[in-house]
Formats: sequence, C-alpha cells, structure tokens
Amino acid sequence: MLYESRVYYTVPGRLAALNARFADHTMGFFRKHGIGMLGFWTDEIGISNRLTYILTFDSMADREAKWAAFQANPDWQQVRSQTEADGPIVAQVVNSFMRLTPYSPEPRIDTAVQELRVYDAMPGKLPNLNDRFANHTMKLFEKHGIANVAYWVEDVGTSNRLVYLLGHPDLGSREKSFAAFQADPDWQKARADSEADGALVRASQHCILRPTAYSPR
Repeated sequence: MLYESRVYYTVPGRLAALNARFADHTMGFFRKHGIGMLGFWTDEIGISNRLTYILTFDSMADREAKWAAFQANPDWQQVRSQTEADGPIVAQVVNSFMRLTPYSPEPRIDTAVQELRVYDAMPGKLPNLNDRFANHTMKLFEKHGIANVAYWVEDVGTSNRLVYLLGHPDLGSREKSFAAFQADPDWQKARADSEADGALVRASQHCILRPTAYSPR
C-alpha cells in the first residue's frame, strides 16, 4: 500500500472555503475515482491555515492513473473553477509518498486528537531508530495511554526520515501521557542504550492535529 501525504497551505482566510470544497465535492470525486482516504486534519496546535490529508493507493502506478483521471474530470474542473471565482484557495502544496514500516499497525483514526511527528535520522541511523520504536518506544507509548496509529518511511523523498502518527483522547491527556513517558526509567534506559554510539535523531518536528468534520472514521 502506498500512502500519499498532502499538505495544503491556504491563501489567508480561505481555509474554510477549502474545507467546504473537500466536504461538498472533492471527497466525492476521490470516491468516484477509487482514491482511498485515511484522514483529513487541521492544526489544533501549529499552523492555522493548513490542511493535512493522507490518501491511499495500491501502488505508484495506481496513484498516477487515478490522480490523472481525477484531475481530468470535467465536473471536478468546473467545481474548482466555481470555488475559485473569488481567487485561488491554495497557496502551496507539499506532498510525499510513504510506506508503512514492518512494525506499524494498520492505520485507524479513532481518537479525538492526533499528533504527527517527523524524525530525520542521523546518517545511517534510520535502522537503529526503527529498531528502537519496534522494540521499545511503541510499547512504552501504549503503557502511558498513547495510541500508535501508524509509522511510515518515505517511499519517494527523504531516505532517512521516519513519519509517525499518534492518537490522544484530548490535549490534556496528551500532555500527561508524554510527561509520564519521558519520565519512565524504562524509556530513559532504552534511549541511553540505543544512543551509546551517538544520537539517532538529527532533527524533529511535530504538530497536534484534529480531524475535520468530514474526515472518514
């Protein structure tokens, strides 16, 4: 299974219009063309004019065929033209293609809040980082009430990157769970042992997301 992450940065003040277009039109065209949809999110904590969503395809060839058919659909072209009569909605699009790691669960979105985290590993250290997640971090997340939604590596993009999605009941639970996880001596030992020869992560970023009202459940 191929996953495509798409991040849309809207023109200021146009996020509501973009969400309306997805809810009322775009999702229907995706379904018509057999494009799978994992979820759609806006930032709860992060960037206020951003929509993040993840699509699913059987393969890159499947993606290219379905996306081309969607873009060429005259009904979609009409909707896009009508909804942009007052000007463009999207200022920038950033996409990447990902595949699940061997240790990832099948993704399911069943919590109220999600957390998207991106780790760029030190050169040559991505296997070590994956081992730490598979053998230690995921179990400790579960211990402290953090849901493991999915773990991906980029299929086309950055070769040393791990992208993962966590789930939380609410923001307060997220803060308590992460504090307990960070303070857990088992985590501290696992981290120290795995970094005996140096740090595994060069850079990281994360954002707190909330599914849109129209996101699949």
